[in-house]
Amino acid sequence: MVGQKYSAMSVLTNSRRLRFLVALCILFVLWWVLLGVVEREATRAEQEGTRLMLNQIRSVLVVKGAEIRLKKGPDFRAWAGRNPFHWFESEPARYEGICQQGRPDHGQWCFRPLQAGDKVHKNDTAGGYGQVIFQPRQPIIIGERQGSRDTPLAWVVAVEFTDSNGNGRLDEADLQSGLKLQPVEMQRVNGHADF
Repeated sequence: MVGQKYSAMSVLTNSRRLRFLVALCILFVLWWVLLGVVEREATRAEQEGTRLMLNQIRSVLVVKGAEIRLKKGPDFRAWAGRNPFHWFESEPARYEGICQQGRPDHGQWCFRPLQAGDKVHKNDTAGGYGQVIFQPRQPIIIGERQGSRDTPLAWVVAVEFTDSNGNGRLDEADLQSGLKLQPVEMQRVNGHADF
């Protein structure tokens, strides 16, 4: 058997290659972990931004409800379904106005007026009634509802009332206490959320 000769140069080259490979693996793992952290933080920021906007809308509804009660009395039905963004002193950031093509851009809010025949609306003509729509950029969970790039989230302005007879509907005998933001489910058509 003839023994192989190793030179110091080939050992040095192989050890450099091994160190380079180990360093490359460590950098890849760190990069992978960093991407996960960035994605989690983007999702968290999206959720917090959405909650902040919802809290701002709810605050505006409390103020509008108090204003209505002082000026017109405790009947809030005429304001149910209206666009709460009109009641802000200045237009909020990320609000696009009336929805174009049914939904806003990713990370944006809009108001979608209901059309005659929408299942959510009981009247034949919807007029100025509609839904507040948010189109997330990241998958988020708000309350028990999940939204994503393909699944926008929607709310309507509704009358807050005490349901004295337990039927779940606002009747003449029910005491109205103000306006609230109520989540509504989107209808699924061909795998996409439809309004």
